[in-house]
Amino acid sequence: MDIKGTISENKKRREVINALYDPIIGIGSPIPRFKFTLRENEYILLPESMKDVPAIKEALKYNCAYDFVKNVSGDKGNNNVSKNFKEYVGGISECRLDHDFEFYAYTTNKIKDKESGQDVPFKLNRPQRKLLKAFETQRLKNLPIRAKIGKARQWGGSTLTQLYMKWIQTRHKTGWNSCIVADVEDQARTIRAMYSNVARHYPEDISSVTLSAFEGSTKNKKYIERDCIISIGSMQRPESLRSTDLKLAHFSECASWKTTEGKKPEDLIQSIRGTVPYLPLTMVVEESTAKGVGNYWHRSYTASMNGEDGYIAVFVAWWEIERYQLEIKNVGKFIRSMSEYEWYLWELGATLEGINWFRTILRDEFSGDMWRMMSEFPSTEKEMFQSTGRRAFAPSYVLQARKYNCKPTFKGELFGESNRGKKTLVNIKFEKTNNGNLWVWALPDKSVNMKNRYAAFADVGGRTKDADWSVVTVIDRYDMVDGGVPMVVARWRGHLDQDLFAWKAAQLASFYNNALLAVESNSLKTEKDEGDHSLTVLDQIADYYKNLYMRTAPDKIKDIPAKYGFHTNKQTKPMIIDTLNAALRDNLYIELDARACDEMDWFELKEDGTYGAVDGQHDDIVITTAGAVWLAYSYMDKPVEYEKHERRKSKIINEASF
Repeated sequence: MDIKGTISENKKRREVINALYDPIIGIGSPIPRFKFTLRENEYILLPESMKDVPAIKEALKYNCAYDFVKNVSGDKGNNNVSKNFKEYVGGISECRLDHDFEFYAYTTNKIKDKESGQDVPFKLNRPQRKLLKAFETQRLKNLPIRAKIGKARQWGGSTLTQLYMKWIQTRHKTGWNSCIVADVEDQARTIRAMYSNVARHYPEDISSVTLSAFEGSTKNKKYIERDCIISIGSMQRPESLRSTDLKLAHFSECASWKTTEGKKPEDLIQSIRGTVPYLPLTMVVEESTAKGVGNYWHRSYTASMNGEDGYIAVFVAWWEIERYQLEIKNVGKFIRSMSEYEWYLWELGATLEGINWFRTILRDEFSGDMWRMMSEFPSTEKEMFQSTGRRAFAPSYVLQARKYNCKPTFKGELFGESNRGKKTLVNIKFEKTNNGNLWVWALPDKSVNMKNRYAAFADVGGRTKDADWSVVTVIDRYDMVDGGVPMVVARWRGHLDQDLFAWKAAQLASFYNNALLAVESNSLKTEKDEGDHSLTVLDQIADYYKNLYMRTAPDKIKDIPAKYGFHTNKQTKPMIIDTLNAALRDNLYIELDARACDEMDWFELKEDGTYGAVDGQHDDIVITTAGAVWLAYSYMDKPVEYEKHERRKSKIINEASF
């Protein structure tokens, strides 16, 4: 345990958390900026978008803005130049309000400080700056702003969202109606109250902001000067929401929205979202802390996280929030007392003071209930969506495995002379395609004639997009010859009819030098022959592919028919999961596919003692990986060469070698 090194690294992390942020100068901003020198030893950092402002563009040709003003003034005396320079700086500040949200927020908006209760300038904290970057990235590309915010509690995501919308309404667009929708109206009203408070304190020398009841309704306020309506509504009473002609929509705490008879969260959100046109400076934002899995928010955020829709997924972990720190009296003693999970938090990037805060809050406010703590204060995106079950794989084991994750060298598909039957295994060729189901990190090595090198495990799913995935994982055991560890080199995942998938698995195994192929047989449909013998497609494949896994003992084959395929049951499933867990713990295999690690993060031991993914997720890659690792370590003989010549290790290949 390197206590000295840990303390040194912690000091660096604290410096990052406490780094200077000044929205007036522009220091610490998340958006691209350039240095604009006002006069000698005095500068500000302006948004890149201001380079095209004529008064700035011309001033950049001089050493500083003062020299530019002096030249324009014709050097008519210091007093005149000073006056003109002051007016010039005032004009830059006015222009900045349109380009620089951070400057605008600090100079014109006041919010209630949660600790003192006083109205203070809105100075963005670290998580708010992270969210602002997502908003600005889209706005500066002239794109509609679409985001989903997964978060820990109490860092001001709703505040930033509302005041950014207000910035658009105040500085960029008139008639730009907005709505705030929460589970109940009181929550939406509380969010709008913050907007109203900012309006009351808006500097009159810039402009007045008048909010009044719209058409006599307290639920709908009109921003008189900008002809905007700010509406509120709720999941509980969706019929009361004014949802026409909207340009900005804010959905808050979506995980609390429950499906009831005749009402679904997705229906309400879609009905409102559908009224917001796909135009620049429109916004649709969903945000929530997590409340378990299987609900609307889980499905919605996961879709964005996986890039399945046009929304940016923004996650803020508790350890990114500067206020969640607690001083430590004896740092060395604290480090020696850290648990495995606390070391995992350290690997993620948390400070020791942050970990001390987490330990204290978990003990004092959550009575050690890790599930509730993770729901309110998640450390990672995956951790947001925890069920009440127990993780099958420790977070630190999975994090360790992720160090090897990389993109596949190729994506594509295998083709033989047919897609079923004997010809499936004839003239097999690999063709690259951008959206292929087969991901390849290393092609089969034909330079070494070796026995027991490759192992493949297949899990049978369904053919529709809503069914479980069918997956084949291929593992290379070459390095085990010299005491090394096996490595995943290929994985096929897609939807096919069961018989076609079984042939696809055989094709892939054949491609990888006739790898040992184990197909999880529980899901395969069976048919009866005249002797009432249950046949599966594996019995057909066995006539042409000879390296199939059999669960029939070799010495029994003469007396009873061979049973092909791996049968998953209460004994065998824990067996392969335990093997994978040990391999993860002890670094006994290399996982290159990030999708496998994702599934490991949500794979759990459920209350009834069974293993499976959290509701709404899949575990097909985990099962095939566990099966392949079990084959590699517990079933197959050691790989050996048929011929003696120099061996070449399997490695991740590059495009040039193909």
